[in-house]
Amino acid sequence: MARCSSRGPAEPTGLPPRCTPPERASTPMPPEETAPYSLTIEVARAEGAGDPHAFRCMRQDYVFRSTKGFGSAEFPWDEQVLGAMAQLLRPRPEPGALQHLGERLRTFLEQGLSTHEGWAHHELALLQAVEAGRPVYLTFRFGAAELYSLPWELVALRTTGQHLGELPGCLVQYEWPGVHPAPLPSRRLPGSDRVLFGWSAAAGEVPWREHREALTQASRGHRYGFEPEKDVVARLSLTALEQHLREAVEAKRPVTALHLLCHGTRQAGGTSGLVWDGAQGEPEVVDAAALRRVLAPHAGWLRLVVLCACYGGHAGAPGNALGSVAQGLHRVGLEAVVSSRLPLSVAGSVRLTESFYANWQGPPSVRPALLEARRALLRTGGLEWASLQLFSPLEPPRAASLLRRRLLLGLGATAAGLLTTSAVRAMPRVQPLGGQVLDEEGRALMGARVTLLLSQRDDALRVETDEQGLFHLELRAEREAEVRFRVEKEGYLPFESTATLGNTGLGFSLEREP
Repeated sequence: MARCSSRGPAEPTGLPPRCTPPERASTPMPPEETAPYSLTIEVARAEGAGDPHAFRCMRQDYVFRSTKGFGSAEFPWDEQVLGAMAQLLRPRPEPGALQHLGERLRTFLEQGLSTHEGWAHHELALLQAVEAGRPVYLTFRFGAAELYSLPWELVALRTTGQHLGELPGCLVQYEWPGVHPAPLPSRRLPGSDRVLFGWSAAAGEVPWREHREALTQASRGHRYGFEPEKDVVARLSLTALEQHLREAVEAKRPVTALHLLCHGTRQAGGTSGLVWDGAQGEPEVVDAAALRRVLAPHAGWLRLVVLCACYGGHAGAPGNALGSVAQGLHRVGLEAVVSSRLPLSVAGSVRLTESFYANWQGPPSVRPALLEARRALLRTGGLEWASLQLFSPLEPPRAASLLRRRLLLGLGATAAGLLTTSAVRAMPRVQPLGGQVLDEEGRALMGARVTLLLSQRDDALRVETDEQGLFHLELRAEREAEVRFRVEKEGYLPFESTATLGNTGLGFSLEREP
């Protein structure tokens, strides 16, 4: 595969050596001068593009996609890169190693975008936006799981040397290809936004009193509710959380935001998890799979999860199939998941909670609230500002009654094949299709039958949803194949639609029969 290289233009003139926001004018600026600068970067592995976890720790070619076409770049995955990633997990990382890693990440973007507008163009545009006081939202959508293990907040700008994450008003967020936010419940109550706080000291003391006080103070005068007597789950366990969420829906007090405080851990095999109270009171490691099974049925009501724990956003060893806890929740349709990739100090967790919830006014305000939290962490030194992650799909959530959802093409499962050889392009491949079926109230529907209409006689093309309303099936077909499917369950109206193979984040609701 041909590899493109771009060093970018000469350093632009007229920019300050360190970017700081200007003083705001007393008169409002026109909308076009205050609108965010947004950029989405889509990347997939060139080899084994249909399998996001088919990673080999060696030099890899990657495919970039944009509205202007395709590009390619190579990432080394050598000892220097892996050593710098290990540095991130230390109490005091070596600054030179992190700066070098940031420069290598930028070089990767320069190469991959050299056939598009070019990274230098975007770098100049985002610096100008920051200088003008406009927010900058950069979304990375990766069809290769190993790329989520890299700290893209540390991309070093060629012009100033600054990391992306330290620019005021610049927010990096992540999106798994094909993920859609769960549909909003059709009978959502006005003014019903509520925060639930769960904490566990199973692995050691945690500042739960400070977090509870921060949530109490922030909720006063805001649009969401938090009652310390009702909205706290102490000595958090999976069973206790599942019961509280279920009872909240039954009492018509559904939870909008879930704030979790605990210790995190890295496990053998390259995965990470949260340490909670077990069934008998012993510490239990809760991984991404266990937590998503509890939260997925509530994704219609639950719009935000904040993981105040070490390694909540740590993807583990590059290419690991389970991914981080945050990524696992994101993939089942939770609208926004905030986590820490690295160790999070006691003081940092309190500062994050105080700043974030003081600026959070409900689901639409996650990004500005997170920017304020990052700004607060920047003032304290250390790397906790770079550790904050946001997993959130760009597509806004839709009401459950709007059943016909726009289905996005997942780059990792389909588009990268365009740049392989003609023989590979024409070869059928096994591709997945999956998602979740809910009722009108946003509750998971178990036992709903999902049938691909390509072959009614093939049992492999008919599955039933599990207790979380989730389904998964596979079909060997040409890339980008569009299939028609039907969802049926006794007592509900059948739903029929089309989808692009490769999507595993489908979400829709069934209406009850009249």
